[in-house]
Amino acid sequence: MISEKIFSDAKFYDKLIGVFFTSENCNICDELFEKIKKLQISQKYYLFKVNANEYLQYTVRLSRGIIPSLSILDLDGKTIAVIESLDIEYIQEKLREIYTKKEKLEGIEFPRPQQIEEVNVAEFLDIINFASEGNPIDFRGIEFLLFYADVHKEYQKIINIISPLDTIGKFLLTGKIDTTLDETYTNILALETIYNIIDVKDKLIERITENGEVFRSSRKEVKGLLVDEAIVGTALLSLYQRTFDNKFLNLSLKIYDWIINNLESDIGFRDYPPVDPITKHEYFEPLANAETSIFLAKLWAITDDDKVKEKAEKALKIAYTVGTDIRVLSRVAIAYIKLNELIKSRKEIKNDIRVEIVKDNGCKEDFKYKNSCYDSIDKIEFNLI
Repeated sequence: MISEKIFSDAKFYDKLIGVFFTSENCNICDELFEKIKKLQISQKYYLFKVNANEYLQYTVRLSRGIIPSLSILDLDGKTIAVIESLDIEYIQEKLREIYTKKEKLEGIEFPRPQQIEEVNVAEFLDIINFASEGNPIDFRGIEFLLFYADVHKEYQKIINIISPLDTIGKFLLTGKIDTTLDETYTNILALETIYNIIDVKDKLIERITENGEVFRSSRKEVKGLLVDEAIVGTALLSLYQRTFDNKFLNLSLKIYDWIINNLESDIGFRDYPPVDPITKHEYFEPLANAETSIFLAKLWAITDDDKVKEKAEKALKIAYTVGTDIRVLSRVAIAYIKLNELIKSRKEIKNDIRVEIVKDNGCKEDFKYKNSCYDSIDKIEFNLI
């Protein structure tokens, strides 16, 4: 959207670039943006209005996620200032100040981790502590808690006090959806598929290109975000496990190939391809990498491809290293348990994140765990944490 030519023109005309972040739910954003454009100082800027939910590759690099906000970029595509205000006079004052000081302002860098950390499984208990303190927790956190309470019965009481952060989390707890989900964004179609809420597989597949890129939304403006690739890949594997129809597995492998060919680096996975001066700056978005580790752990369980497992571990470790919030830790915990405590099963076991359904687990019995066969999952102990 914000091309190399725009940056070249900005340099030629001695302008800065401003990215105004809005969203579908912001009722004041359009009016505020029009006011900003009419300011005399705005002639010193190229101004762009961007949907923060759609253009996530810009949102994570240039803003703190506040809507509305105006991020000012230098000519290298780095943020030199962020204005978070509804006061047009204050915005005008700041735009003047930023332009006057533009030569002295340094763009924000995203430093590479100097060391990749090994996962400390004891930290997974932080998810339990977080929920027990009454903090809202998202669907992946709830997925982990439901599993943990099943294998450690003494934690069953925590299920009654969980505060779900989102509709999917509430569904996992109650089995009910109180509202029609907005399917504008592809991740909603993916979640409806993963948790078998409603059959939207045709809509989902329509959002995937021939080469494995996933469109962010029905607008089809953005495609190839790691977080979307991962969640849709997981959804396709869920469809395969229910039907054993190879078309779903093959589609997931296309997504896998696209991720590897376009987003992989030596220490993790970029959030988006380097297609413009902004996204050329490498960024390892932790939640996207954590979600990718779940997708790849699931794919490894189905394909037995150790290269896929290596990629899953790479995504897992970078997410753990750079991630700081409970949503990332919840996803890391799920992927780690799949990679280290995998149970290959002939049938679905509710709430057990160790279990992946496979066509043939190599056993006469229903369950295979670490090269041994079991006729009951209750005979498989979980002592990791």
